[in-house]
Amino acid sequence: MKKKRGRKRRPNIARTAEGRISRSQEVVIAQERLAVEAATWKRRQVDPSLTLDESRKPEHGSVIAKWLANHQGFARRYPGQRNEHEFTQTQYDAALRFHELHADWLRIIEARQMRSASDIGGVRGRAGGDPFEAQSERRHAAIELRFKEARRAIMESCPLGMMAVEAIVIENQPVENLRADLRCALNRLAALWKIAQAA
Repeated sequence: MKKKRGRKRRPNIARTAEGRISRSQEVVIAQERLAVEAATWKRRQVDPSLTLDESRKPEHGSVIAKWLANHQGFARRYPGQRNEHEFTQTQYDAALRFHELHADWLRIIEARQMRSASDIGGVRGRAGGDPFEAQSERRHAAIELRFKEARRAIMESCPLGMMAVEAIVIENQPVENLRADLRCALNRLAALWKIAQAA
């Protein structure tokens, strides 16, 4: 039997009748719902004592969401007192925005998601975007410029700023000894993007 030419299609992806990846709002909502359900299942495997509603809360799956929830709880219990483990809404918003920008940057450079250190080699294929889309080149250039500006701001903020952002925001690791560096880097991003300070 003759093999089909070209790279293999990625499985479990909704497609239009023409075979392109579907970007309809219904598909996006369905994919987000599936992601939430998968995360919920995973969190309950790690901690079976969680109820279904508790396991859907962001703080049970995200380090920065947990730090924000802890800080807000401290502020409610001890109003006016300084929290040694402070993590504000502004810092959280800056972290989420950088995470999205980082994902966009990986997409435009067509980086493949690596599963382990042994997954570095191998053939890399194109991301499957439409090469004839009129404004894609300008949009990609704008994303790359924003990412470079954000990365420069982080690296200028403090010596371990980029390491903290990569470990905690991108890799979702609870690296407690990098919390101060992360706050410093996120404050710099908030200033760069003019994110309003939380009340």
